[in-house]
Amino acid sequence: MDDYGFVAVNDHGSVSISSVYKVLVFSERGQFRIQSRYTDKEGKGQFTFAKPIRTVEPPQIFLRTISASHASLGLYTSIEGSSGNWTGFHVTSAVRGGSVLQDYLMEFVSCKYSDQSSSSEYGLEVRDAQNRIMFVSSDRVVRYGKFSKNWTIGRGTFVDIYYSDVTVDADDFISVSSLDRGIMWFANASKYAGITILEGGVQVLHIFNQKHYLERFYWQGSDGFCLSIPVCKFPIERYYN
Repeated sequence: MDDYGFVAVNDHGSVSISSVYKVLVFSERGQFRIQSRYTDKEGKGQFTFAKPIRTVEPPQIFLRTISASHASLGLYTSIEGSSGNWTGFHVTSAVRGGSVLQDYLMEFVSCKYSDQSSSSEYGLEVRDAQNRIMFVSSDRVVRYGKFSKNWTIGRGTFVDIYYSDVTVDADDFISVSSLDRGIMWFANASKYAGITILEGGVQVLHIFNQKHYLERFYWQGSDGFCLSIPVCKFPIERYYN
């Protein structure tokens, strides 16, 4: 911490708010459907934000399954728009087998870094040394609940599955924007990677990775793999539009 500025520390001694580190806050919540036209093709889902998010950094998208046509759901997410004008997101999904079209009703919460002054006549506003907004007391700060810390690997010929150590409750939201098909995952040794958030009708947190270079994809195991994906609760009485 610098010699001057603002810092707020929680009961466990961790910095929650400061004039140096940005704070992730609630932006919007809503519902959308993931559907497929054919039983042997991927499903699609899309949502456009009510107001574009103006932060340089892309928003974080958290998902929860409300109802499902299948007992499992794997997907990857892509954020729409560009830096300073994030307009929404879309997901591409896949399920194994069956003769039923995909039809999932999903609830999402989008989160962003504080980026604008409050319209209230009173309250606290924290800025950094460059006079940029870091926190506004009218913002609803994201309260993290769980993080994946340990993963075990289930190796396949073409697809590997990483199983997290997190138990996901029915009212938990999983951060799915941590994985995007457009990024270079696993040292460029994959065709694509995504998240399984439903299995056996129960919410889970797994990563599936379709391998690109089969001979050099973490042959020695998980190789200290320690990706941390947050899982949060967003009670409607606090996080609402």
